[in-house]
Amino acid sequence: MIRLVKLEDIRSLAPIYKDLYDDADIGEFWSIESAGKLLKYWYDKQQDLFFVAEEDGKAVGAIMSGIKPWFDGNRLVDTELFVAKNYQERHLGRELYKKHLSEAQRIYKAKVIEFHTYGDENEFPQSWYKKIGLNKDKELIIMNGNIEKVLEHLEPERDMER
Repeated sequence: MIRLVKLEDIRSLAPIYKDLYDDADIGEFWSIESAGKLLKYWYDKQQDLFFVAEEDGKAVGAIMSGIKPWFDGNRLVDTELFVAKNYQERHLGRELYKKHLSEAQRIYKAKVIEFHTYGDENEFPQSWYKKIGLNKDKELIIMNGNIEKVLEHLEPERDMER
């Protein structure tokens, strides 16, 4: 069953989120506490687009996004999707996406979804995203950096205007 999140679901979802990133081995080291904080952030920010997959009375996966006004209308941004390992390949991710996207269209008239992911283009999760009609953006590039180092580079003696 796909339903809106409840505050108490975060307790069940945080360990799932942590375990999935532990297995992904991509350099993100989540604790149950930090995963819980992220999920609580989404709960507080955009609860109406935070959906849970429930099986046998327990939360086993979720999807959430924020809404961002853009030149072409509202966009779903920073979408997160995850399903517990032992519940994958049951089409729960697909069902979460269907509910999430249809509600985003209905409530916010959202037209575009954008998010970041990881891994090789031909392997999971990117291969799954391609299968459901999502593609790697040909123009946008995700930038990130250590704030302390960026501030150092912004000091006047550094010529960074090029």
